[in-house]
Amino acid sequence: MNNKTDRAIAVLVLAEVLETGAYANIALRKALAESNIDPRARAFVTDMVNETLRNLIKIDSYLNKFSKTPVDKMKPFIRNLLRISVCQIKFMDKIPDRAAVNEAVVMVKNYGFGNLSGFVNAVLRNVSRDVSNEMESTHVKYSYPKWLWDKLKLWLGEEGAHEFCVNSHQPPPVIVLTNTCKISPDDLAVQFENEGIDATPLENSAHSFFVLRQVGDITRLSSFKNGLFYVLDPGTMHAVDAMTVQSGQTILDLCAAPGGKSFAMAIAMKNEGSILSYDIHPHRVELINQTRKRLGLSVMASVKDATVFDPQLSEIADAVLLDVPCSGFGTIRKHPEIKYSRSVQDITELAVLQRKMLAVAAKYVKPGGRLVYCTCTVATEENGDNIYHFLKAHPNYKLTSAQQIMPQATSDGFYVAVLQRIN
Repeated sequence: MNNKTDRAIAVLVLAEVLETGAYANIALRKALAESNIDPRARAFVTDMVNETLRNLIKIDSYLNKFSKTPVDKMKPFIRNLLRISVCQIKFMDKIPDRAAVNEAVVMVKNYGFGNLSGFVNAVLRNVSRDVSNEMESTHVKYSYPKWLWDKLKLWLGEEGAHEFCVNSHQPPPVIVLTNTCKISPDDLAVQFENEGIDATPLENSAHSFFVLRQVGDITRLSSFKNGLFYVLDPGTMHAVDAMTVQSGQTILDLCAAPGGKSFAMAIAMKNEGSILSYDIHPHRVELINQTRKRLGLSVMASVKDATVFDPQLSEIADAVLLDVPCSGFGTIRKHPEIKYSRSVQDITELAVLQRKMLAVAAKYVKPGGRLVYCTCTVATEENGDNIYHFLKAHPNYKLTSAQQIMPQATSDGFYVAVLQRIN
């Protein structure tokens, strides 16, 4: 990919995501690492891919309106080239329409589809000229598959579903949590200023978060290398706060990767206590360990399957955090491709897996301890339904609180239930 243009990289990444099911952030990271484009172009590619995914159904509706060939019948390269081009025309104000059209035509010719250059030119010029103000349903406006929109209404009600779509449509800012085991928030603010970073404290937060703007690659910062902060979604703190950790406790964090909650709990415990973090994937455990070393926090990470009971952990924990694999609809701000990659069957299968994990996690809690069940979704089947089934099977637990947190401009959506072991 070394000699490819920014738009060519975007087309190839989009194809990898939509044609083969790759995660957008991983595909982008790999493609950009292999490219030689400058930082501004990297940001442009990232914005283009994410904005296209954010508005995919709406974009396809434009294409189907002006193309005799339906989107799903087009050649994959042409389909995804047209998609990023429509995105530039309709959703990226800084790109002149003429530039988007001309670049697309040049790419068609450069990639061996010269016979389709007239088709691409005509479709995009018609899209550019279209100023119709047609009434459209919420699910088309915010690019949600009809089945998912119907589910959202079932889970949240019509008003709640609309709020969810609006908030999940916002591009997420970069937000980091201060490692107060190493530095105070005030001193970190000075450090950011010295490094030329536009950083402001997150409003209305009880925690030491900063919003970073136009930061570029944060890994280049000395403050990052010295472990003074790490990237964390503020919504995560709902689960961390529910754990009510105290210095000296033994805490288990199951399904812990990439480790954000473990690190937040270690900071809350002033790095005094035992936090055992587990994940089933060795490479993700290694990621936890790399970040742990950078932050200087006493988190012990190792590989473990959360569906398999480990007798050595029986009743050892003051509190267990179970942040289960889920449909992830609460993270659509960051991962818009989830809208198109998930299915009803996924939700059903995940709920079965989650109940199995809950039953195992319950065995690790001391009498009087707590089990915090967490997802980043709004699917009732994965949230309230699972807690109902758990309580029926575990009379030695009681539900002390349950909260559905909706996505906001600065945080993802989460579900957090606190289960207290009675005896």
